[in-house]
Amino acid sequence: MIRSLPGFFTVRVLPVVALLLALMGCGESPLPLPLPPSETPTPANRLVFDAPISLIVKTGTILPGTTIAYNGKSETGAARILIAGLLAPKQVADAVDWAGSPVPGVSVKLNMRVATFDEQSVTLVGSAHIEISNISVQPGGSPGTAVLEFNAPVTYSLKKDEMIPGTRLAFAGGSSDGAQFLGLEGYPYRKQFDSLQYVGHLSPKVFLKLDLRVVSFSETGVVLGGTANIRVEQ
Repeated sequence: MIRSLPGFFTVRVLPVVALLLALMGCGESPLPLPLPPSETPTPANRLVFDAPISLIVKTGTILPGTTIAYNGKSETGAARILIAGLLAPKQVADAVDWAGSPVPGVSVKLNMRVATFDEQSVTLVGSAHIEISNISVQPGGSPGTAVLEFNAPVTYSLKKDEMIPGTRLAFAGGSSDGAQFLGLEGYPYRKQFDSLQYVGHLSPKVFLKLDLRVVSFSETGVVLGGTANIRVEQ
């Protein structure tokens, strides 16, 4: 909309601006402008890991914690793999996928391929996506008998006073002595490339072992890298 004021310049009023001005003139508050949606944070009681896997299933057995079984080679030379009781003949490089919950609070997705097979066993390789919910951290303890076991690469970037996920270890700041961690037994400082280990349960059926090293640190932050060993227990 364009308005010409006598003796003055021409004023261009955009429709949206005109609407706001009209509302303000009527004593109404303008409607709030919509804000872009923020990223949904990961809940504090949930952890996610992605790990490479190589699994061997012997003839006549089921892969523990799953419904994948192996019944040897068929007459045509295919691998006799059963998924949830259904026969799925496979050749080398064929896909074998499975998703389920081996124990309460743990969801696992396996995306695998047949690497090798013979009359005795089949070897499956690929990746695992593990989600652990309803976490209740219990430091220390010993691992039990594992149904499934994964070794996932992990990297943690922590600010001061932040905890390493799944633990009771917190970064307290950096100094000339090194990166300081609260919750460690004994000497609390680690310098660059020093090791940091932790063991504990994430739930009654999930054991966690962290083998980390200090990649870098400052007074206000630290970067840790290494592996997380996750054992889903019977």
